[in-house]
Amino acid sequence: MDVQNISGSYVYRSLLNSPYLGEDFYKLKFGEGLMTITQQENGDFTGDFDMGDNYLMTLEGTVYNDGTNTNFKMRAIGVDTTPTKGWIYDYQGIVVPDWPNGIDQILTVVGSVIRVVDHGISKAGVTATFYMVYRG
Repeated sequence: MDVQNISGSYVYRSLLNSPYLGEDFYKLKFGEGLMTITQQENGDFTGDFDMGDNYLMTLEGTVYNDGTNTNFKMRAIGVDTTPTKGWIYDYQGIVVPDWPNGIDQILTVVGSVIRVVDHGISKAGVTATFYMVYRG
């Protein structure tokens, strides 16, 4: 079965998971930036995550089909020469299927992210919801 190619540039955003309606939306912000992915035919990919102000991470992951959905697993690793040195985040998600009658749909990946290791006052185990919107 062929694997969907998701190579390209994406706007990335993530939000903390809060069950409270009316919470200040800005306070839910977990992360944002630009991700660039280069995928091989077998579904494996590498890439970069640029959050601005020299906050850079490298990406490695895979895209695969489970018979129903196109799934996505990825690890982001901080770049040693930047403030992200030592950071590690894991991601799992799906490529959002197209709606049959959808208008102006854009390739989007949605899922969950977890902080794998502590860094500074930020503790391992914190999770958030993410989405990535294709830019080109």
